[in-house]
Amino acid sequence: MLSFGKLRSPRFHKKDAKHDDKFIHDYSVLPYMIQYRVPTDSELKAGPQPYANPIKFIFEKGGVESFDWSENRLRFNRFPLIDSNVLAKRSKRPRNVKILTSDFIEDSLYNPNYGYFSREVVIFQPGKPFNYPELKDREDFMNQWLHAYKKYDDRKRATFSQGKRKDSTDKIRMSSQSKKITGSENSTSLENPSLQLWHTPTELFQPYYGQALAKYILANYKMNSFPYGDLIIYEVGAGNGTLMLNVLDYLEQHEPEVYRRTKYKIIEISTKLFVKQHSRITRHMDKVEVKNKNVLDWDEVVDEPCFVIALEVFDNLSHDVIRYDISDNKPYQGYVLIDEHNDFREFYSPELEPFTAKFLRCRENSDTPISQIPDHPVNQLKFVKKLKNTFDPLRNGLSDPEYVPTRLYKFFEILKTYFPNHQLLASDFSSLDKTIKGYNAPVVQTMLRNNMVNTDSYMCDQGFFDIMFPTDFEVMSSIYKEVTGKVCNTCTHEDFLRTWGDVDATTTKSGENPMLELYSNASFIYS
Repeated sequence: MLSFGKLRSPRFHKKDAKHDDKFIHDYSVLPYMIQYRVPTDSELKAGPQPYANPIKFIFEKGGVESFDWSENRLRFNRFPLIDSNVLAKRSKRPRNVKILTSDFIEDSLYNPNYGYFSREVVIFQPGKPFNYPELKDREDFMNQWLHAYKKYDDRKRATFSQGKRKDSTDKIRMSSQSKKITGSENSTSLENPSLQLWHTPTELFQPYYGQALAKYILANYKMNSFPYGDLIIYEVGAGNGTLMLNVLDYLEQHEPEVYRRTKYKIIEISTKLFVKQHSRITRHMDKVEVKNKNVLDWDEVVDEPCFVIALEVFDNLSHDVIRYDISDNKPYQGYVLIDEHNDFREFYSPELEPFTAKFLRCRENSDTPISQIPDHPVNQLKFVKKLKNTFDPLRNGLSDPEYVPTRLYKFFEILKTYFPNHQLLASDFSSLDKTIKGYNAPVVQTMLRNNMVNTDSYMCDQGFFDIMFPTDFEVMSSIYKEVTGKVCNTCTHEDFLRTWGDVDATTTKSGENPMLELYSNASFIYS
């Protein structure tokens, strides 16, 4: 993985007053390499665990600042706490503050002034649907796809580059990387991106992908509500509005009676996409309502039965980071401390933020407690955890990190509180390649000179990097049931589309089916 200058590093050694006027960023030690542990009162009194460790002894004698727990606590308490809601009103990145990991990531992605998604967001739209029965095979589809991108590229006068597709050798696995077009051929897109281009299955496989979802919704609506109630659909993050058009077109053509009773409502956080969606509803003007709002700020009760659609929403919902004491498994909450030099340090506090504490309690009460998750850091053998701390004493007696989906948990709470009679239909990535280290860790990536590059930490200059998380659908289905009290199921992307999609319409002459075979690392959850 790539590590380069935009990763902000803490100073490795204790401050030397003689050199304060000549501060130099130390990029030899990156933020994720050191964990600053904030002790409890009893831990502060007892001091660090006295493991025999010559490596730690060398570091301590060398003046590594993170081993001084009392200094860690003083520094942590000295910096004021700030959150992403406050930062959303600011045009400059913060300094001299501490911030929860989830707020740091949310600010990096969504700050309206410098966040990653505040740039020009473009979602690829093919000029017309692909005629699959006329295509030779999957390779022919890929060539047609890339040709369509090139035409889109020419229209936008930007440089074509490949991204959100992984596994270029057999081209059947969709991964974390986003299709993007940035700058000119010789420009550095990290510094001055002109255009970001994503692709989604809704766009690639239109109208058949949207029709598959329409068939699922229609079958469940007829089973539960028709003819007594209207068909009400909420879509969170609707992109170009293509799914909305495909669903409504299908209902209008095949189920006119249901179409007359349909209301389609979009909740869109992006102002640019909100405007674009508005421009595309002319054909179904009396059916569609678009709200420019973050679904996590939703505060209106919807009592009527409804469907809530969320496609590729979970992956960019912010997470918190937790590490556990290797002796007693006590969880420690991650914060990013940003100093006056804009250097980042990762601090861990024994006091948990409320949503983190609720998520951890909820998981233990669900069908998938930590004891049922073999890969969880807590379940590593104790001697392995001690061995890791022996060879890397900068961990300060803490485990590998876990990234917990606190914003997704909040989304489920919003569904329970404000959409009590909803049915959820969501899809996202169940696994991603080239993630940073940790359990349920994200991919952190950006475009650099028209190439997608990955880095080793989420602690990067805010707004320059996409941060995408995989979803553990087994765990989150248990959390969803625990929070909402509703029964839900999960399935692979292929299984859902094989059940509800028009398989014949998306099958090539060779018998290969791109709609079923691509996005092999995606899944659905539905209730």
